[in-house]
Amino acid sequence: MELGLFMNTHGVTNRDETDWWHQEMDVSEMKPVESAQLAERLGFHSVWMGDHVSLPEESPGSKSPIGGPLRRHYPPKSNILDGPVVMGAIASNTSRIKMGPSVLISPYRHPLHDARQYGTIDVLSNGRLILGAGAGWMKEEFEALGHTYHGIRGRVLEECLQIYDMAWREGVVTFHGEFFNFDDMGVFPLPARRPRPPIIIGATAKSTARMIGRRADGFMPLLTRATCLPTDLDEMRDEIRGEMDRIGRPHSEVVMTGLTSFRMSKPGDEESTRQPRWNFGGTAEQVLEDLEKYANHGYAMLIMAPICPSRSYAEFQEQAEWFGTEVLPEAKKLKVVGEWGTEL
Repeated sequence: MELGLFMNTHGVTNRDETDWWHQEMDVSEMKPVESAQLAERLGFHSVWMGDHVSLPEESPGSKSPIGGPLRRHYPPKSNILDGPVVMGAIASNTSRIKMGPSVLISPYRHPLHDARQYGTIDVLSNGRLILGAGAGWMKEEFEALGHTYHGIRGRVLEECLQIYDMAWREGVVTFHGEFFNFDDMGVFPLPARRPRPPIIIGATAKSTARMIGRRADGFMPLLTRATCLPTDLDEMRDEIRGEMDRIGRPHSEVVMTGLTSFRMSKPGDEESTRQPRWNFGGTAEQVLEDLEKYANHGYAMLIMAPICPSRSYAEFQEQAEWFGTEVLPEAKKLKVVGEWGTEL
């Protein structure tokens, strides 16, 4: 099993029994390059960061993608560092660790723009990009950017995926679809990783699950609530499996991943003694028990978001180091069970 680290480029996260959210964080506390270097030194597979363009002060029309109550997942005036810019800095200051957005909101930008930008990251990192992509959920942000929120996001995403694929494999793209229409557009240089960087999709809708079966290399659901179970997304996985069977694609071509949250604690602390215990909360042994359940259910990689109530880099670093030292080496020994893929 492989494990990634969710970065604090949108602020550190917190959770309760029903929800998970970003907290305000001073930009001087984010330290993304240092965080990535720490993750590389500890042996994490990859580092991941969120994607937004501009958040409204209030978002009453947007439903939480987490599955908890209707809650604002960002404080007003959030400090948000731009993901591709951060990844460029990380690429220049690391040598092994992979990186990606979790997830790029594809309908916000033209797919040729994203193919160029993220292809550049793959070149600068010598083939270390994994593109996480999704349809988005913030209604107010869609409207501010001049895009349609209802009804078409999934269809826009699927056309974006096709264009990323063609641009990265071939360099010259001709596409005539419902939303994008152009001839012989070049996107060079080609990415370092051939035939192209992996693409994984974050989704909760069955229609998007079928798209994963057709287009993607991985499925990345949100598993960040404290009460999440490995079986929570089984209906989505069934839809992916069914679509792959329909088109004759092996299940091993899609990797099961997930974004989740964790909180390391000592024996006797609330995280380790709470009944029922929260997902990935407690001692190293308890967190490993949870990881084994996910590996037994086919999850080959989980992206771990540290829970840091203090909103400080010191706590982020402490949680990452604790996890990386006491959990990560044993987690790498866990065998992933099932028919799904195992490598990104």
